[in-house]
Amino acid sequence: MKGEVNNSDKVRGKLFEIWEDSFNWKHCYGNDFIIQKLEYMHNNPCSGRWNLASTPLNYPHSSAKFYLTNVQGMYDVLHYLDLEDIDLTMQSRD
Repeated sequence: MKGEVNNSDKVRGKLFEIWEDSFNWKHCYGNDFIIQKLEYMHNNPCSGRWNLASTPLNYPHSSAKFYLTNVQGMYDVLHYLDLEDIDLTMQSRD
């Protein structure tokens, strides 16, 4: 594990790297794709690998409660349709 720590982390005293860096960016082209990804995120904590909750509603860190019941859970959630008209790719122009 020691060989996996990058130099900037070593300078800060990090000795081990447990998790592999990963980020899987997905461009959401349409509502069907967004719904598919939301269902995956909501069901993932309930899957055999994680088994953190019996249903998506029972996992406290999920937006499933909001999407299924329209009631905010532990975190405030915006519905993805409320973001439709916002261009998140535009840079700030000061």
